[in-house]
Amino acid sequence: MYSSFTVAGYTFYLYSIMMVVGAMACLGIFTGLTFYRHRGNTAENTFSLGMLVIAMAAALPAAMVFDALFKMGENGGRFILKGATFYGGLLCALALWPLLLLFWRKRKVSIYQRLSDLAVAIPAGHCFGRIGCFLGGCCFGAPTSGPFGVVFPEGSPPYEYYGGAVAIHPTQLYEAAVLLFIFVILFFFAKKEAFPLYLILYGIARFIIECFRADDRGGVFGLALSPAQIISIPLILFGLIILLIRSIRQYRGAGKKT
Repeated sequence: MYSSFTVAGYTFYLYSIMMVVGAMACLGIFTGLTFYRHRGNTAENTFSLGMLVIAMAAALPAAMVFDALFKMGENGGRFILKGATFYGGLLCALALWPLLLLFWRKRKVSIYQRLSDLAVAIPAGHCFGRIGCFLGGCCFGAPTSGPFGVVFPEGSPPYEYYGGAVAIHPTQLYEAAVLLFIFVILFFFAKKEAFPLYLILYGIARFIIECFRADDRGGVFGLALSPAQIISIPLILFGLIILLIRSIRQYRGAGKKT
């Protein structure tokens, strides 16, 4: 397993490469969906894409800030910008992007529709990112004697954490597989409800996968749950509330027609 390679004296890290590939995949899929589903709204589609780029650019520092906040306890109360957490970036993008879309006053495509398009693209890009985590050795799992155990090489974060070669859960690959599954479900079967379904499906999956992780992820008020598990709960509830509201509206709409 190689986490980096050198070409002409320059070192390239597979983790960083996969992050870029993931971001490009997310943007590419969103671009294809939004211009296909909302044909005839080229100017508005282009504006939404540009605002998404801005939101994604802001998501990276937000992810680093969230990570630093969660790890202040283990860092002796110090705020250290070192790592990044996906949820921090996701929450930033999902909060900022809709606000930026409001600047387009004569919208023909609702913000909810835009979020549903983006919800399809996010797990595809995130899947590449988690593969990058596996190649870099971060976000690793707890020891296991099961058939899926992976031994990371000397010098990798898991090797240093456990003090030697130990078979551990490849939680990064678990999550990549789940993200691919979520992408397929949302792409083929959930055009209108992709946004709330993404929140629910990923929230549940992330909550479960966190049970198999062992890397340092910080904490929140000394609770037994990891920060990601704590964030997953309201996201799941939010997704369920959206589905309930939309179901009620559709039921009332159907009643009026009859």
